[in-house]
Amino acid sequence: MAFPKKGPGDVKAGQMVTVTVLAEGPIGADGTAPETAQVRIPVERLRRGPTGHRYAIHIRKWRGTNVSPVTLTRQGDPWQLVDEPPPHGLRELLDDTRFLAQHVYGVAMSTLDIFESTLGRRMPWNPEGRVVLKARDLVTATDTGYQRGSNIIRFGSVDRMGYKVPTALYRDIVAHEVTHAILDGFRPAWADELATMEQLAMHEALADLVAILSVFSSRDVVYRQLEAARAGFGAGQVVDDVVMMRSLFDFARDLFARGPLREPFVGVVPDHWQELCEPHARGAVVVGAVLRAVQRLWVERNARLGDGQSLRQKAESGSIVATRVLRMVIRGLSYMPPVDVSWRDLLRGIIAADLDMVPEDIHGYRDALQAEFSAIGIRRVSRDNISGVENYQGLRYPIRLSALGSDPQEVQRFVWENPRLLDAARLERRTPLSSTRVRTSERVSPDGFVISEIGASFIQTVRMSRREANVRLGLRTTRDYVDIRGGGLLRFDAGGRLVYAALKPVMDRDRQGKLFGSDQQHDAELAASAGVRNRFHGTGD
Repeated sequence: MAFPKKGPGDVKAGQMVTVTVLAEGPIGADGTAPETAQVRIPVERLRRGPTGHRYAIHIRKWRGTNVSPVTLTRQGDPWQLVDEPPPHGLRELLDDTRFLAQHVYGVAMSTLDIFESTLGRRMPWNPEGRVVLKARDLVTATDTGYQRGSNIIRFGSVDRMGYKVPTALYRDIVAHEVTHAILDGFRPAWADELATMEQLAMHEALADLVAILSVFSSRDVVYRQLEAARAGFGAGQVVDDVVMMRSLFDFARDLFARGPLREPFVGVVPDHWQELCEPHARGAVVVGAVLRAVQRLWVERNARLGDGQSLRQKAESGSIVATRVLRMVIRGLSYMPPVDVSWRDLLRGIIAADLDMVPEDIHGYRDALQAEFSAIGIRRVSRDNISGVENYQGLRYPIRLSALGSDPQEVQRFVWENPRLLDAARLERRTPLSSTRVRTSERVSPDGFVISEIGASFIQTVRMSRREANVRLGLRTTRDYVDIRGGGLLRFDAGGRLVYAALKPVMDRDRQGKLFGSDQQHDAELAASAGVRNRFHGTGD
């Protein structure tokens, strides 16, 4: 009698494996073979598909609608992923279904891993289950995108050099769309039916930043950019600050300039950019600010290391800075409120999270980001009471610490038992909270100790009649009813004490008046975001 082979006992939690992916895309410079990069991803059991615990990769045959399952592991051992390089020729690469699956799986897993390793927690999907990446789907390039509520990311094709090239072979496009799925699971209210254009633009900006900085964090990619920027220089000329800045922004522009899928990256700040009706255009301004901070920090790092650096050493510096800034941005997400986030909420979250992580910012990362955000009109964040908890002295803690980290009811009880906090959140006393989520996370402090923290978010949605909305909040509308909402984020330390609060008051007349605007503003915003709200992709123009 034959017994099934047992899983390997030597596979440990947190074990990583190296996977080869395309560094940028399938078409190399001047017709050469595409460059590759190595990404490190967690080991997991993979079935045919490939299908793992978090993702299922579906690859349609070139002709027909049937899915062609692919095996990435060694025969008989689903834990042993076999890494293979891509073919050299473009035609062979486009026909290589196995490498397409390996590339998409590797990029998707590495994108998820940078979120989870940075935040110290698992990232959920919305809804729960696996995210299905349709790597060669029967859609146009402009319909490539993450579809809310379905856990599906569809990748179409673009026409290049006489071929149909799957957009899934572009590393930044996969990272961008997977980031949408991660953010949607992390903060569903940032893109639901009540989300404003600001939240949709936030989604796009964060997805662009993850896509750009994750690709730019590869030293080989940065080196190639610097080599391209130096092309045509005379003997003895060096790659100076101007060249590095142009290199970084050309890189960002080139990533998203592949035809109809995405608008080219725009680095010039338009007037009144916060009123732009298109979320990609609005988000691109903030992306530009972060990239300028990366460039500034890159230049300063090179200056500290001296003039004798080789081009590869400068490239390594750029990779180090990009990775650090990317992790700062991701870490800041867990310090942002669950609804109605603004660009200043993003800046405050980044600065507050980094203060906890790196109290002594000797290289000025926070100052660089503050300066660039200020340059586009986003007010600096003061360190005075940045945690927001100094306003709530004398809080009562009649809670069970073990329950606080897992039970939403315990968080609701904490809010109820502290009238000062209740008043600050301006909750509607007769309406229950519509959502409360509790998540624990861990980080390593500067002294090397692991710190466990608890993040709790709550949302309240209140439906009001036209008359009640006018009387209580001063909202003028011709509709029979309106939905208004608010909420907050509370962070507790390992001892259960409140250490950070970010609130969006519900029954706040001024805040809701600015958010609601008018019926005409609502209709215009809904029309402008109709193609983005439930499916994140390009403009479709």
